[in-house]
Amino acid sequence: MSTGADAGWMNEEKAIAVALEGNLFARLRVAYGSLSRLLRNPDDTVEVFFLGIALNGPLLPAIIGRIAADPVGLELLTERPTIDSKTVDFDHMRALPATTLGGAYARYLDDNNLDPDLFQAPPGLPVAARWVAQRVRQTHDIWHVLTGYRPNVPGELALQAFTYGQLRVPSAWIVSVFGTLLKSPRSARRVWDGYKRGAAAAFLPAVRFEELWERDLDEVRSLLGVRAAAA
Repeated sequence: MSTGADAGWMNEEKAIAVALEGNLFARLRVAYGSLSRLLRNPDDTVEVFFLGIALNGPLLPAIIGRIAADPVGLELLTERPTIDSKTVDFDHMRALPATTLGGAYARYLDDNNLDPDLFQAPPGLPVAARWVAQRVRQTHDIWHVLTGYRPNVPGELALQAFTYGQLRVPSAWIVSVFGTLLKSPRSARRVWDGYKRGAAAAFLPAVRFEELWERDLDEVRSLLGVRAAAA
């Protein structure tokens, strides 16, 4: 019997195979399955990433090119750093003031029982695409901290809209639009505002967050052009 994690990786491997080799119909079929499971269980945010692999694969070269066009982004693509317990001293981060990016991020993970090691590089993709997919996953909760969006249905929908403003990937558009219509119609204005905030902010995949942990959170937001949402 497969564990939940094993089943997840098998789903992801299938999604990657379809993204790389499948036609549009096959990609849409995998995406529909992930979206259906996500709508049944909005807490299963892993399905967001399966959906992304199925739909966003053809856009990865453009995202990689945009990252590479930025000097810091090019360094990141070359070095391919990760943000997990192997590379980040989370005990040190917890000791930082809650008003710093690192302190706020560590507390966000702890308060919501989130595992920084959950999202590893998806198998089967080319090296650069693997790192970009992993980077977007591993910084997802940092984006939550920057934007102020909580890890609930309205917050996740707003962050997906923010993500669409950043990356223009179809999965983020689909989740934010259909999720709002079917699960949280009252969040429509907040979701639209999330898109505008994402479009106006600096391109976050090209940001080296590792150098910003000890900086004041509001200062980092100002540096990156991210307006925090009202609580």
